[in-house]
Amino acid sequence: MSDAISADRVSAVATAARVPLAPIEAERIARAVAPTVLRFARAKIDLSLETEPASFLAVRRREIAR
Repeated sequence: MSDAISADRVSAVATAARVPLAPIEAERIARAVAPTVLRFARAKIDLSLETEPASFLAVRRREIAR
């Protein structure tokens, strides 16, 4: 898999989320999640996640108001 989970990748995500993370913790997290991520990739499982829950709530409220 070309998008293997690495400590650098974990650190980048933590930095983007403004979560302080020591390099040793990033390595531990990468080791912990890598097997599951690889299994999902092999099975071609897509977990589409809502990145903006507020937009769902706004649409849902409009539907209820009808």
